[in-house]
Amino acid sequence: MTEHKINDNRARVISVATRLFLKSGFKAVRMDDVAHECGISKRTLYELFEDREHLIMGCLDEQCRAQGEEHQELMVGAENVLHAFWLLFSQKKAPCFIDATIVEELRRYYPKAFEHLVVNVHESMVRKIYEQLHKGVSDGLIVESLDLEFFSRAMTNYIYGLGLIQHNTSITGVVLNEQTIPSAVLIFLRGISTERGRGYIDEKILKTL
Repeated sequence: MTEHKINDNRARVISVATRLFLKSGFKAVRMDDVAHECGISKRTLYELFEDREHLIMGCLDEQCRAQGEEHQELMVGAENVLHAFWLLFSQKKAPCFIDATIVEELRRYYPKAFEHLVVNVHESMVRKIYEQLHKGVSDGLIVESLDLEFFSRAMTNYIYGLGLIQHNTSITGVVLNEQTIPSAVLIFLRGISTERGRGYIDEKILKTL
């Protein structure tokens, strides 16, 4: 099998497996199910991924990569970092692996994949937020004296917490409208913004809601 064919097969398996995992959870989906849905043999599947945990990690990596590309495209068209955060969190989100039951399933049954999620996906988000906050400081929009390492982690956890509420209404009993999360993110940003940054949020974004 050529490298191109292998890469094509891996991409198709990850796409199908992601859909099945999001629908039914990790533990309920067997490798047999993935192979059947992909129209490949189980042997071929195990040649691509040595076990279910490595397949899960492949799905996590692909979601992280795809979201990173999407976020980068949004950043390019933004007026500044505050506008970029608004564009990022005001868009409608596709299903992702933030559902509390799915994350808990990873923690309990797939420790390597859970560690992979924390180290690769979570830390990637922290670093990207850090870079944006640092740019905001350089542009005079974010307060210069902030500990950016702390606030990039605080903002990551804040956003993650909002996502858990949004994706787990059966647990939290809270139903958020489409503007709640982006507005909550802007409130966080307003608290660490300079006077100039707060003016931009108030005049250019909040007044449009």
